[in-house]
Amino acid sequence: MIREKIIENVGIIYLDRPEIINSLNMEMVKDIEKILKKWEDDKKIKAILFDSLCQKGFCAGGDLKSIYYDYLLNDKCKNKDEFYEEEFVLDKYVKDYKKPIISHYFGIVMGGGIGLTVNSDFIIADESVNWAMPETRLGFVPDVGVCKHISKLPQALGQYLGLCGESLSSSDLIKYDLADIYIKSKNYDKVLNILFSLSKKYDGEKLIEELKKQTQKYKVLDTNSKISKNKEKLEKYFAHSSIEEILKSLEENKDDDFAKKTLENLKERNLFMLFLQFEKYFICKNLTKDQVFDLDLKILKYARKTGTMKEGIRSLIIDKESPNWKEKSLDQVSVEKMKSLLGIEKLYKER
Repeated sequence: MIREKIIENVGIIYLDRPEIINSLNMEMVKDIEKILKKWEDDKKIKAILFDSLCQKGFCAGGDLKSIYYDYLLNDKCKNKDEFYEEEFVLDKYVKDYKKPIISHYFGIVMGGGIGLTVNSDFIIADESVNWAMPETRLGFVPDVGVCKHISKLPQALGQYLGLCGESLSSSDLIKYDLADIYIKSKNYDKVLNILFSLSKKYDGEKLIEELKKQTQKYKVLDTNSKISKNKEKLEKYFAHSSIEEILKSLEENKDDDFAKKTLENLKERNLFMLFLQFEKYFICKNLTKDQVFDLDLKILKYARKTGTMKEGIRSLIIDKESPNWKEKSLDQVSVEKMKSLLGIEKLYKER
């Protein structure tokens, strides 16, 4: 499921679980950490490259079926939060890794795959990228530290992505500093050859600096995307000061096809987690990356204990039917529970 290879002075970690687009399980997490630790003090290795051998993309996130059967339904499992705890240890380790990390985004790039690589020193993205954090459909919220990056986005866009789980293209990733270069897939091998050649001369920040310079000739300039086309609609519906106002504005404009589809999307999601994510967008602006990881783990444990994670995975992945959430309307959401979970005294609209 994980393959390793060294070319010149670059250690390559390939995700290789094509049948489920490299969805991460415990074995993969531990193998990645083991390889990184082996290479961290190896003087021959000047940089790490995260890549995929799956044609459909880089990574579809965590292995939700494994989480469901091996942890949530498994009465013999003593620590039902073990996978997320280990995954977060790895993600924090990658964030603070001693050597430069380069990541290759293509096709499906979601959830845990983003968490693993979002703090890379150089991210390469191509025309096929479908980048998303769809966790509110699963009974929790965008996790693995990614909300630190979402919180840096303009409010309307950050809320749209966090609440709806909609996707970004490579042009969006470049515009909002979530990737470093957008290339055509046909030029990826040329970019790799530059990396391999530079690894013989440079290391550390100098290697990344030279890589950025020498790959500019393959850079794609493209500003067209679904996000850019809908910028005015995002401002209209998602720049409000509460989740209630967002839902109300969408409800009042159902003659607008965008509003209608977006509202239908949100109605499938857990209301408690939507409320939570709305507030979390603002909170994460003032947290460190490590603090965001810690908050994410706290929320995941809450989602597991209360059964929302189980219901989300069951409905979306296992039985493929509409979920049966506990809260049927916003007035059933416990604001006090949410405040306690987030560690806040006032909601955003009250601050």
